[in-house]
Amino acid sequence: MDKLARIARQRKQAHAKLLGLKSKVYAAFLEMERATYSDGHLPAKHKELIAVGISVVIDCESCVQWHIGQ
Repeated sequence: MDKLARIARQRKQAHAKLLGLKSKVYAAFLEMERATYSDGHLPAKHKELIAVGISVVIDCESCVQWHIGQ
């Protein structure tokens, strides 16, 4: 399995596990994420591009993959 596929699989597994726990904190995080990346003063696409840049600077491969996919 290549590295990007492994990262995506791990992220999906973690998401499923956190959803299964019915965590109020994780639910709040998902709501914050939804609100953050919705259209507003900046279009959602611009916000995702900014997030890609931040992800590169902090060297977070999983973040880069996620935001490019969005």
